[in-house]
Amino acid sequence: MKKLLLVLLLSLPVFAGNLSLKEGFVAAHTEMMMDSTIDPLNNNLKADMSMQGDDLLSLKGKMWVEMALCSSDNADRDEHMHEANEAKSFPLATYHVSSVTIDTDGIYTIHGNLDFHGITKSFMATAEIKDVDGEISISATSKISGSDFGIEMPCMVFMCVRDQIDIFAKAVFIKK
Repeated sequence: MKKLLLVLLLSLPVFAGNLSLKEGFVAAHTEMMMDSTIDPLNNNLKADMSMQGDDLLSLKGKMWVEMALCSSDNADRDEHMHEANEAKSFPLATYHVSSVTIDTDGIYTIHGNLDFHGITKSFMATAEIKDVDGEISISATSKISGSDFGIEMPCMVFMCVRDQIDIFAKAVFIKK
């Protein structure tokens, strides 16, 4: 009985740190060389994140989106985008957050891994993280190359989609 009580008491900080996702999205940006921008958006961010007390540097967990739910202003192009990133075979893009650091200018960096298109690579994002009245908001930006994840960017004649993909993500959490 004493061991059970000790285990429960020691695990309280783990349960106290859980965060509940209130809202979030991931937006991407790339371009068709000499043509137009491609700006898919996914408003269906999911997350399993935790934080110890009020320590923003203790944020850990994962956030993910279903690739088939990414859409832009052009449904035909979205179909090609889903084919290029093989959304049926690789349905999720998952961001595993392992640590958060802050520099002397107050800029946060989120460290972890991105599991995308069946490949996992280390991932860093620059972020603004705020705790206002129990709501933790994270606005993060990063860049990846599609080729680093085995994605062949589509081309039409001499116009190809740029390999660099700019990512912007926003998530708002409520402390449980």
